[in-house]
Amino acid sequence: CFDLDKFEVKKYDEETVFIKIDGADAALLIGKEGYRYNALNYMMYNWVNQKYGFKVRLEIAEFLKSQEEMLRNFLAPFIEKVRVRGYGKTKPFNGILAFLALEILREALPDKYVALRERGDEKYVVIGDRHADYSSNSDS
Repeated sequence: CFDLDKFEVKKYDEETVFIKIDGADAALLIGKEGYRYNALNYMMYNWVNQKYGFKVRLEIAEFLKSQEEMLRNFLAPFIEKVRVRGYGKTKPFNGILAFLALEILREALPDKYVALRERGDEKYVVIGDRHADYSSNSDS
């Protein structure tokens, strides 16, 4: 029922499979504010991970790429702040944004402890020196 003409599945890294879907109706799979994308990504991840043991990197009509670019721009001042102070905590992120932020921050700060934390439905990233206790770090 959707006009989709591009389906690509390939290895992204040792633990992740890359799935790309595109076509005239691809935006319908993303939905308003990415809610359908998040739901589809969640379902695909759970199925692929349970059946094959891989993580999923889902790209629909450059949505993931644009989200990653937006997030890199958003996190740039935060990364500089962490480099000066040595630690930090992001604002809460929804859906795939939390995992993208984790990936971006680990890439930008390879010498730091960078971990995803959850409080209720909120996911955020904490950064600090390796082997330290960040359970009470609330500074962002």
